Amino acid sequence: MSGPAGPKILIMDDDPELLETARQLLEPRGFRVILHRESFNRLNAVRLHRPDLVLMDVNMPFVPGDEIVRLLQDDPELKHIPVLLFSSNDERSLRLAARECGAAGYVSKSQMGSSFAALVEDRLRSLKRPV
Repeated sequence: MSGPAGPKILIMDDDPELLETARQLLEPRGFRVILHRESFNRLNAVRLHRPDLVLMDVNMPFVPGDEIVRLLQDDPELKHIPVLLFSSNDERSLRLAARECGAAGYVSKSQMGSSFAALVEDRLRSLKRPV
């Protein structure tokens, strides 16, 4: 989990340029960023890295990201790890998909600008608030 270097964020997306952009936006803010580009082994990557937060692309080949979230929710070891759906889908469908699969929320890829790191920081902070 998080340590002195900051929260660990696992980003799962099949677009290498987007992954690198996300890394460049998050690392200067103190996040430890792990990139996962493969459509396969996503559950194992979460199990291996034990991130503080997962950003999961919805539209990955073979198994959609929202299905992976459902599988994570069914795993007693991993269900406590928050996942934000990460997609270029329209906000309405993204919100609905997050609610239906049990994700902690969503981040639109259209928000991949200078405020992206602050948005991820805010989402992570809101997830840690007592209910």
